[in-house]
Order: sequence, then C-alpha cells, then structure tokens
Amino acid sequence: MKKTLLIVLIVLFVMAAPAATAWADDAHFTEKATPVFTIDGEKSGELVLRFYDSTPNVPYMGLNQYSEYMKHQPLTLLEQEDGTLVMENGIGEQLVCDVDAQKISVPNWDRFFDLPLPLEDVALGWKDTETRFARITAVDFEGEPKPIELDFAKYGIALYADQDDIYLPVSTLTDMMTDIATNYLIYNGENLYALRLDLEGKSPEGFWESERLQAEMKGQKRQDDIVRQCYADLCFTFDNFFGHPEKSLLDQPIAEKGLDQALIDLGEDGLSIKNGLLSSDFGEYVAAMTELFAIDLSDGHTTFMSGIQLMQEPAFKDNPALKEMSVLGFPTAYLKSPSILKQLRNESIPLQRKYMWGDETYREYGSTAIIRLDSFMPDEKAWADYYNGTGDFPEDPLGIVVSGLRKADRNRAIKNVIFDLSCNGGGSPDVMMAILALTTGQDQIYGIQKMTGQKLLFTFEVDANFDGVYDEKDKEVRYDFNYGVLTTRFAFSCGNLFPIIAQEGGMVLIGEPTSGGSCCVQVGCDAEGLGYILSSGQWQLTDSQYVSVERGCDIDIPIETQSNSMIDTVISFAGIDDGLPAYGNFYDDARLNQLINAWYRSGGQQASAA
Repeated sequence: MKKTLLIVLIVLFVMAAPAATAWADDAHFTEKATPVFTIDGEKSGELVLRFYDSTPNVPYMGLNQYSEYMKHQPLTLLEQEDGTLVMENGIGEQLVCDVDAQKISVPNWDRFFDLPLPLEDVALGWKDTETRFARITAVDFEGEPKPIELDFAKYGIALYADQDDIYLPVSTLTDMMTDIATNYLIYNGENLYALRLDLEGKSPEGFWESERLQAEMKGQKRQDDIVRQCYADLCFTFDNFFGHPEKSLLDQPIAEKGLDQALIDLGEDGLSIKNGLLSSDFGEYVAAMTELFAIDLSDGHTTFMSGIQLMQEPAFKDNPALKEMSVLGFPTAYLKSPSILKQLRNESIPLQRKYMWGDETYREYGSTAIIRLDSFMPDEKAWADYYNGTGDFPEDPLGIVVSGLRKADRNRAIKNVIFDLSCNGGGSPDVMMAILALTTGQDQIYGIQKMTGQKLLFTFEVDANFDGVYDEKDKEVRYDFNYGVLTTRFAFSCGNLFPIIAQEGGMVLIGEPTSGGSCCVQVGCDAEGLGYILSSGQWQLTDSQYVSVERGCDIDIPIETQSNSMIDTVISFAGIDDGLPAYGNFYDDARLNQLINAWYRSGGQQASAA
C-alpha cells in the first residue's frame, strides 16, 4: 500500500455530536478506480478515489486530479524547504498547503482557480453557458486580492498529501472548486457524476439507485464518518463561500460567527436542526436540511435541490420523516419561510398576465411593440445545432427577442419597444448581454468578489448578426427604438440586473421595483452526494458604481397595483396575512403605449401613471 509522504496531525472534530473523533495518524488507505457518469447516465471517464482507514466511507481525491478533470487545468506540485507544498497552475499562480497545520492558503483566488480568457462556447471558469453568441473577452480586477486561507482542522476535515497530490474529500473539493458555470462532482456511494446545475430539477440518471442510498432511504443507518463529513462540509461551505445578500434569517449570524454557532444561538429550533443534520437517520437528515434551507437560509437563490428531487423517489416516499415534513409531497417547512411565501405570492403575477395577455410573446399597440422575456436561460442545444448548421434559429428567450426586434423593425409605425420582464426569474448573463448589444450597445457588467474584496469588470463580445464570427460587422447590428422595461416584484436575479443595466444605458423602467438577487449561485454538495445551491460570495453583481443590485431597480414610471377582494379572501382563508395585489394596470396595451410615448416626448421627465 502506498505510504503518504506527509502524515496528518491528529485533529479533533470539534462540531460533531455527541463526542469528538480523533483522526488516525497512520494515513492508510485503499484506492478504487471509479467510473464517472453524466446527467444522462453516460460514462464520461474514470477517476481514482482514496478511502482512508479513519473515514472508510468518505471518498478522497487529489486536488490536481479534480482540477485536471473538472476544470481542464493541470497543476504542478512542489515541496518547499519549510515543508509546505505549493500547487502551481499554468500561469504561475500558486496555492500553498501546510499539511501539519491542515490549512490551504491562496494569494490570488480567482487567478489560481479560473481559466485564462477568452473562453468561447465552453461552460467553464467565467463562462456560465455553452453558447457561441456571446463570450467574455476580459475580466478586470480592481485592487489587490485579499489572500484566502482555508482552515480544514476547524471543521475536522482531514487533509493529506504525498509527492503527487493534495487529497481532500470529493465533496469538499466540489464545495471549494465549483465555478460560475456550476460544474460539480458528486459521489453516490458507487459512482461519480460530473454535472452542471439543472434548473429544471432533473436527477442524474441512475444516481438514486446506488445500494447505499437505497438502503438509507429505506431506513438503514448512515455511517458515522458520512454524518460527520456532511456536517463539516456544510459549515465549511457557508462559513467561507456564502455571499450574504442579507435576506435570510442566518445571513448575518453566519457572517459573524459561522453556521455551527449560528444554529446553536437560535435556541431550541436551531439545536433541533443541528441534531437532525447529525442524525444517523437519513430521513431526519433530509428533513433537517429542508428546514434549514427553506426557513433559515432562504434568500431566493439558496436552495436544497436534492431535497426536492427526493420527494419523488419511490424508496423514500414511505420514510416516516418525509411524512412528518410534507403535505401531499410539499415540504411544510416552505410554508414557514417568509422568503418562499413571498415567492409563492408572486406566482399570482404570471396568472394575472396570462388572463390579460394570453401566451403571446410579441404584441403591438399604436407605436409600441411589447416583447415578453420570462427568462435569460438559453437553449444551449438549440444554439449548438444552429451554429453547427443542423438546426433552425432557436426559439428560446434570446430567439424570441431577436424575432421580436426584427418584426418591430419591419413595421414603420413602431417607435418604441418594451421588454416585458414582469415574470422574469433570471438566467445567464450571456443572453442578457446579447440583448444589450442589440439595443443599447453596452458590453460590460460589474461585480464584487466579496471573498477577496476586489471589484470585477466583465467585458463581453457578442455575435450580433449570429453568423458564427466575431468581427466588426457585429457592431453594425443595432435596432434603433425608444426602449422600456416593464418590471414587477416577481423579477429576480438577472431579471433584476437587466433593468438596472438597461436603465444606465438609457432605457426607461416602468412598473414596480424588482426583488433583488445580486449573487450568482454556487453549487455545494455533501458526502451523501446530495446537492444544493447557495448565493455565492465569489460573484456579487452590482451597478456601474459597484453598488449591490440587491435593492432592486429604481422605477422611472411607477404603476400602482390594486387590491383584489377575491384574492384577498382566498389568501385570508389560507392563513396568509398579506394580500395579493391586482396587476391589471401593468398589462394594458394602450396605457403602456401612452406612458412610453409621453416619457420620450418629454425628454425623460416623470410621466403620470394615472
């Protein structure tokens, strides 16, 4: 058996209950070649996992092995005279590992973990979708980066090293190294799955069929090392990578004292959640994770996605803990969450729009065209087929906008275009920047890397004529209209950012303020293979003055909502205090035409919404 070069110190797992555990100091392990599958169940490769004697159920992997496979970025390991190890990437940036102290430090986090630019259609590093119509040409940083130090001993996560690599649990590596494109790697007790976040909630093919997960779902106890590792990874991730958008109950407490102490300070409710997270019963663990994310961490982005998937698994449906935490398959914890209740109330807005406007994505009235934009998520396959010459022009959100702009351009009566973002839940900056390139010509978005304290400036290039070539001809494609954006409190994430950037480019905002969502999402996972997303501190988006967009947009032409006695009666019966306003005024074609014309005739002065 291979002997490690450096021997890990004995580390007490300070957070585990009921007793601390000493890590073995012999560092014996076995190795296992493990297949890697895609979300569709296709084998995409094979990686070697280590299982140390002290944590026989927790798979370990080399940091270089993870980086080379998941990020296509090989690293070089060097031993220093002082006994520390240095990992170096292809552009000379370094990561320093002190095995004795069980710490890793990274002087320049982004330049070490993210690939050099430009990246074209690969969803990796800074590029979050596989599309060829937009690419990032530069990411500029303002100020020196704050060095990042990760203390694994604090969480009881054993770190090992030898002459070839630095070894951490697969779950810890994913939590530490996931990118803005949400590439991540999970282990289900049998196989590895290399994934990107699926916003439709699709489970990886065959993932839940592993012998271990099936047994745990049916009542078999979770192994002690799995229990400890899951809790350690959760605390490690939220203590170090959470973006703190200041919307959730535990946001500020985590910032001040970490997740573990924040739960303790919640009193009985917090201790109940912590005990559930440390339970050997799989159902109790899933119930605790559901409650934690739905009530205490919910901010619109932070979500326990595997918990939602598990609700549909036959082996788990009869679990007693599931019956306790759900009503007709719907987690009761959601009904206790102010953030989720707010989102549920907002779901009435699409219904009201459908009643007024139907399902049309393009409409005209007078001199105004209205283009419906409910998402910024591209159909990546459709775009790949289009650019490869095997498919038609996509009918996804960007396709709808381009088609709408072309229709409006053919009608000489149309002078104004309003983008209807009233029911937009967000998506990719790629689509957002393509639309801005076609309208205002803007090619930059702004952000803050909260971990390092640096300001970020992203510069985009767009294939505006969609011919597959980035050239000067793209800059000639512009649609010359007076532009407006219709917004409501439903709009979130990129649905919140777009109006703010568009307003800076000269578009008028009509309606009511959006609901924030300033942080890009980051994927986390546990040693069970369960996944979640969190608002990330690595990528917080701002306006051009580097002010967080969490506040929502500022409206130029406000439209008042109305009370609705029928809706008020229904929600009162359901026990919800706040009424749901009526949005009929927002979906009045003649009114919107009048408002945008009055605004531009007056040179941008406040128009009456009456």
